Amino acid sequence: MFRTTAPVRRPRATADAPAAVPRVVRAARHTAAGPGVPYEPVGVREEFFREMGAPYSVPFDPERYADGGRRTSVELANGALDALGPLSAEECPEVVVVAYATPDFDHAELVASCLKGRLPGEPLSFALSDQGVLAPFSALRVAVEYARRCGFRRLLLMVVDQGTQPFTVPGREHDPVRADTAVALLLEWDGGGGAVRGMAQGRPSDAVFAEWDRAAAVVAGAGLTAEAAGGRVELPSWEGELTSAPPGQPCTGVWTALLGTAVAAPARGRHVVVADYDRERDFLAYCTLDAGELGSDDGSGRGA
Repeated sequence: MFRTTAPVRRPRATADAPAAVPRVVRAARHTAAGPGVPYEPVGVREEFFREMGAPYSVPFDPERYADGGRRTSVELANGALDALGPLSAEECPEVVVVAYATPDFDHAELVASCLKGRLPGEPLSFALSDQGVLAPFSALRVAVEYARRCGFRRLLLMVVDQGTQPFTVPGREHDPVRADTAVALLLEWDGGGGAVRGMAQGRPSDAVFAEWDRAAAVVAGAGLTAEAAGGRVELPSWEGELTSAPPGQPCTGVWTALLGTAVAAPARGRHVVVADYDRERDFLAYCTLDAGELGSDDGSGRGA
């Protein structure tokens, strides 16, 4: 049994630790083009897929699998980490959280373990799923809570969209993965034990928007388009520009759009609200980030 809660109690917020938001210091995206692992109809592997789907009455679909890109989540995450650039011992994260909505087709390796093996300092590393397209928002909240409780300052959020599946995945017909992509966000938390500002999740309501930063720019996920939201979600007003993420990248789309926004219009210290809506769960999530470092001379949104 593994314990995932922090081994210390949450410090009390003090007057000298005001509410803060995480700061993005580096970000990168990696998108794989073309097929990856060659498709070989190996009997042992195909029998494994059949056994996996049997308890749920989901048949293995060899044609679907053969037509997929077959880029593993580990390969995609490694590509994003490479695109992030070399990290010194002082820059390396102390906690790594991987977020995804669609499971990897290859279970021989785990993304969190592989990333941990590549980073110095033995960072705490684990994955978060079963949160739909809002998994990255939950992962960010978890990472920041670990930082607050354990005194961490550097966090790595790795978001992966991997589209190859040996089965038909329920719910994915609405948000199919059209591009095998990983996005890496290296963040710093300078708030100590203070409160986190500008993050919320819940069913759409006025109460959810209590921490909405009206002075910030907004990056909206594909779930918040007028057609997708179907009038269910109405965002409050804001003063900055709006950037919308395209469909086809359920988890990584809004974070890819964040990279483009920060690099195209750099402004040190600028806050950005990142938001998305999961139609399947009727759940909304948003977070406020300081993305100013992405537009500085020494920090950029890289891509590969």
